[in-house]
Amino acid sequence: MISVDRLTSVPSLGLSYLAGTAGGARLVTWAHACDLPDPWEWVDAGDLMMTTGGGMPVTEEAQIDWITRLIDSKVSALVIAREPHAPEVSSALLAVAENRRFPILAASFDLHFVALARTVIESAVEGERYRIATITRLYDVYWQSLHARGSFDDRVSTLEGATGLTLEVRDTSSGDCIARGRNSARATATHSDVSVAKRSSPEVSVPVPGSGDAVLVAGSARVDPASDRVLLQHIAGLIALELEHDAVRRDSLRASGQDLLLGLLDGSIAPSAVWPELRHRGMPGPVVAVCWTSPESSPLAHESVHLDTRLQRSAPLLTYRSPMLIAIAPHDVELLSALASKLAPNCVVGLSAPLKPSGDVAESVRQAQIAASRATSMGVTAVSYDELEGNSGVFPRSVEDTRRLVVRVLGPLVTHDAASDGELVESVRVFLANDSNWQRSADQLGVHRQTLVYRLKKVEQLTELKVTSTKGSALLWLAFEAADQARLSVSELVESA
Repeated sequence: MISVDRLTSVPSLGLSYLAGTAGGARLVTWAHACDLPDPWEWVDAGDLMMTTGGGMPVTEEAQIDWITRLIDSKVSALVIAREPHAPEVSSALLAVAENRRFPILAASFDLHFVALARTVIESAVEGERYRIATITRLYDVYWQSLHARGSFDDRVSTLEGATGLTLEVRDTSSGDCIARGRNSARATATHSDVSVAKRSSPEVSVPVPGSGDAVLVAGSARVDPASDRVLLQHIAGLIALELEHDAVRRDSLRASGQDLLLGLLDGSIAPSAVWPELRHRGMPGPVVAVCWTSPESSPLAHESVHLDTRLQRSAPLLTYRSPMLIAIAPHDVELLSALASKLAPNCVVGLSAPLKPSGDVAESVRQAQIAASRATSMGVTAVSYDELEGNSGVFPRSVEDTRRLVVRVLGPLVTHDAASDGELVESVRVFLANDSNWQRSADQLGVHRQTLVYRLKKVEQLTELKVTSTKGSALLWLAFEAADQARLSVSELVESA
């Protein structure tokens, strides 16, 4: 499409600016002649309106209202080829146009509007041919890029090369960059002259259809990217297909990851067997067991956490055991804390000590639960189990400290079992050892599942600790573990108190 500035450069048209030279880059989509007093009712956005001035009002105040309403109709410019008896164009009208950066062009009354319209129309047709050719090339190069099996950034770079734009895909909820072409990366990498040019050039944001929270940001130091929104919408459509394909892939990774994590927790899969898969999932470095939970034990919004832009390059093993989300994830406190903010208000995260191929994953998950419980009590977002061991000492340092812990947490259960020949202590120990699996625990104890439910409700009444909560399971496990490390039985510790 032709711009207002280019129209003024066509010698045969004899156009010159009366006002609004700052808006000369505006593109003209069509040309329309109108001498009616209400031209805004007959023109469309992007039109070049042509008039002999016959419909213009006479008074200055009326002309201000007239030009204001015309500008508000989003036409690109106004050409006045004034007839002898038409009202004079007031300086107030021109001042409004100048202030609004709206081009007003003067032309000789002898100008044939048909010639001007033909110039605009021929440019529009040529522009449409160019757009179709560009869009066709766009799909061709993107198809070739897909076959090359490059990264998402590589494919965005390909689109940059086909259009001459700088392109970036952003997450609107977090502001994070999902993908960026090389031109865009170079333009924002440093505070060089290129960077300054990038910042001073116009930027246009186009929603990516279907994704819900992604936007395509296009820029150019040469032209206004808003000049061809149809082209940008085609690019956004290609980006949408990319994101949808990636979402399907990550949904599949979450499902398979849950199966792996459950196998690690019940011991049916050895950690060493999963180590190559962790590398394949973008976790070649240290990994930890992770526990996210809300202090109020409220449900977590975990359903789409695996689609978070921060997990573009890694796919943790995830499983939700209300009210906790458990994971094997990269040892990255900043990343895990950021995910906590997406899961629930005041959500906390606990990290285990780094996992080893020969380690016990169920044990590491308990460490993460203890760390999450401590994060809640400390009023912080994230706590690592290593920090607890190094600073405050998670486990008691003496037999006396161990005795006090066991008596405080397990004492009521030991007393109850001794008085009624009960099995509350053993039931809790087995339930924790089976990672809160009701049926497997009931089978191991040789009781009905409902009997185990009744026992653990009794435990909650006696200790005021819910075995299925983060705090309850962490404290109960810590008491058992402390007794085991001291090589003393729970009953001995309570009886000797």
